[in-house]
Amino acid sequence: MRTIRSWFWPGVITVALLTVLAGWFLTDPIDQQLTDAANAALSADNSWASADIDGRDLTLKGVAPSEEALAAALGIAASTPGVRTIDNQATLLPLAEPFSFVITKSDDGILLSGNVPFGDSRARILASAENAMPGIEILDELAVARGAPEGFLDLVDFALSQAAQLTNGEVEISGKTYSISGTAANAADYDAINAALRAPIPGNGKPGEIKLEAAVNTSGG
Repeated sequence: MRTIRSWFWPGVITVALLTVLAGWFLTDPIDQQLTDAANAALSADNSWASADIDGRDLTLKGVAPSEEALAAALGIAASTPGVRTIDNQATLLPLAEPFSFVITKSDDGILLSGNVPFGDSRARILASAENAMPGIEILDELAVARGAPEGFLDLVDFALSQAAQLTNGEVEISGKTYSISGTAANAADYDAINAALRAPIPGNGKPGEIKLEAAVNTSGG
């Protein structure tokens, strides 16, 4: 019996340790493979999302631009082969009610403030601002949010074109309400701004507060 004890228990302990070590070394590669697969699937249409997997349990992280995008990411995570459970730690972008956009034009340049949708909208707006008012410094203080009304970018383009006709002033979009105040660069711009406001406003915009002044002619004669 002593001989049996001398080799039996050390052997059992060795096998147990080898089993634990095998599980330890095999688990990490499997988790990494699942993580890579989940993130590759998410990156196609949900670049905001990321996944971490531990022991086949997936944790979804990120800030979703919409409820639909969050649902889509959860669906992709759930369909990843090998995933056992999903812990949704993703959050939604803040909802802006009303969704606002403000252009402030002064001698110092252009200030863009308010809200901007998730995605490439910011880059598009900045490009439109530079095209409408070339050579003028543009300060971007836009915050990404949900809640942009349909036609928002069309209304922004219209606002930028009118801001270009001001020497100073402010153009504000609040939901679909469009307001403008300030001084037109000249009589022609004053007439052009007012004429555009009498026509249907792009993006289904609705006229709000209009406070325009014509430029004062200081040339004399």
